[in-house]
Amino acid sequence: MPNPLLLLVEDEDDVRRSLQLLLHSHGYDVIAHPRANGLAHDPAARRAACLITDLVMPGTDAFELLGQLRQAGWRGKSILISGYPFEDWGERAKEAGFDAALAKPIGNSILLRTIASLLALPDAPAS
Repeated sequence: MPNPLLLLVEDEDDVRRSLQLLLHSHGYDVIAHPRANGLAHDPAARRAACLITDLVMPGTDAFELLGQLRQAGWRGKSILISGYPFEDWGERAKEAGFDAALAKPIGNSILLRTIASLLALPDAPAS
């Protein structure tokens, strides 16, 4: 069985690279991008089982990205992450269709458990 493919969209280089390494080390295949612009038209991005995206990014934000992916027919799971959560951001994330919302800094085990739960995996994939 192939490893689940994750789409990671994070504009901060260090955070994106750190998350990408963490996810790879736990057996996930990861497509990582610094920006959301145009991803809804990228066939590789639309194959992802789960989107993990930062809330605030230059250009297209996370809410717009999820809407664009859904309009393009993508039906995967989605996790919103942010270092700048506003008062009702979790509720707004659910209303926009996100399956989970996690505040940065995110504990590694919390992120891995959230992904495994959303993808109905018994646990994070073995490395």
